Amino acid sequence: MLLRMFGIRLLAILPAVIMFKAVDCRSQSVANTAICDSLYAANDYSGSITCYEGLIRQDSLRADLHWKLARSLNLLAELEPKEKQLELYERASTSAKRCIELDSAIAEGHFQLARALGKIALFKGVFKSAGLAKQVKKEAEKALALDPRHDGAMHLLGRWHREVAQKPKFLRAPMGLGAADKKVGLEYFERAIELNPELINHHLEYGISLYDLDRNDLAIKEFERCLELIPARPHDYLYQKSAKEYLAKLRQKD
Repeated sequence: MLLRMFGIRLLAILPAVIMFKAVDCRSQSVANTAICDSLYAANDYSGSITCYEGLIRQDSLRADLHWKLARSLNLLAELEPKEKQLELYERASTSAKRCIELDSAIAEGHFQLARALGKIALFKGVFKSAGLAKQVKKEAEKALALDPRHDGAMHLLGRWHREVAQKPKFLRAPMGLGAADKKVGLEYFERAIELNPELINHHLEYGISLYDLDRNDLAIKEFERCLELIPARPHDYLYQKSAKEYLAKLRQKD
């Protein structure tokens, strides 16, 4: 009788125990994600990659972990020697695709995929990998459709138009790349800067696009603006170095 009563009581409280454990696991997962996010915020991209990968091994169905891993991989790649970059961008692409498979409504998944594929396309040659180039545009536009204020997606589209439009339209149109227009690219950069005026790379790439169109006075202002802004992450020092090099070229012309 006692055993039966104990069994009935145990069955009664079992759902509450299971629910408590589930809530506890979710709380722990959120706490661990915060640790990974703090490593990323501290510009420790290698540390955040290890952290996100550890969480993915515990719960591979969390879409947010996959795009965050892709973000850290993309950013780390930019800081690594060239011979190490392609493998990191390919890993970022894989992670971003997994995010999209799990939840295609997350703008960051599409943005990180476009970002990784854009770099891979530059490695392989934009016109030798027209399929990749088209996918970069498609994913960046999806990110922008999901988040119309995504300045990163605008930046990518600005660069896409500049890079792809380097070839005459009659040569690229048969590849499905006829839409590229350097002036449209400028508009994307202008919108990105309007939304995030403190991001050094927006000003650098906008300046390069202006330089490419021989709008040198405006390009100089953008490169000078790069040097006025306070670096927020390691990449910014590389962008400022590039801005100084462009300024030196332009001043030699005067």
